[in-house]
Amino acid sequence: MNTLLNSKHLARFLRGCSKLRFRLLGLATIKDIPTDSFNALWQRLLADGYTQTYEYSGVDAWLDYGCVKLRKGTARLKLEWDNWTEGSVEGRRELVEAIGRRFDLPVSHEWRWSEYDDNV
Repeated sequence: MNTLLNSKHLARFLRGCSKLRFRLLGLATIKDIPTDSFNALWQRLLADGYTQTYEYSGVDAWLDYGCVKLRKGTARLKLEWDNWTEGSVEGRRELVEAIGRRFDLPVSHEWRWSEYDDNV
């Protein structure tokens, strides 16, 4: 039981650190992007001059989870996908807000996983 409590405290602490990092760095997220729209957005960003600098390659890549990082000059984006919440885009607030306006997608100023804090 003690280990379970310690695990919960550790999980809450780590999630708190992620949320604090998100706010301090002035990040924003577009989340819950349907898979087809997510893939189209990813391709559009590449066509707009972003370079892919990373792609997750674990055994579950693009089955349960996927992640790519894009860069254009000093602009950096993290695109994540999972089979539960589908796609998301994370980056500097002004950059993500511009993408949200361009593609008519709602922007959140919260970390992608914040809404699940009650489950930890």
